[in-house]
Amino acid sequence: MNTLSHSSTPTHSSSETLKSRLEASLSQAWQTLGRDPEAAAAPARESEHLARQMGNNHGWAQSLFIWGVSALYAGQAHDAITLLGRALAVYRFVGDEEGQWNCLSAIAKAWHYMGDTEEALATQAAAASLPHHELFATGATWLEWFREF
Repeated sequence: MNTLSHSSTPTHSSSETLKSRLEASLSQAWQTLGRDPEAAAAPARESEHLARQMGNNHGWAQSLFIWGVSALYAGQAHDAITLLGRALAVYRFVGDEEGQWNCLSAIAKAWHYMGDTEEALATQAAAASLPHHELFATGATWLEWFREF
């Protein structure tokens, strides 16, 4: 009799299912961020859970970023800084400069909304110090929700 009827290690098909769920959830989160930033939190939270479960650092960083921007849009600047700071750490770990720029730019906006101009300017300067920051700014569609700063 085989006593190992359930494996604790994900099978190839279950990891493929998780991968497709993560891709679909991230896609939904990005699309929702473009239409209704506050509503993007739900698919971002789902994506964050799936990405952590899979050990997918890039997906984890993206989901934290979307969730953070959603929190910022909802007026939750403290929560946004926490989420975006976590995303920034993961983006640094994986070496994604564009992700780092996006996080730093969003964190700067959160500091601005909280009334800390000095911290906002220092954080924006850190974003501007990245080599390709001008290119990153042209592709940052999430910024359209926060153009005043």
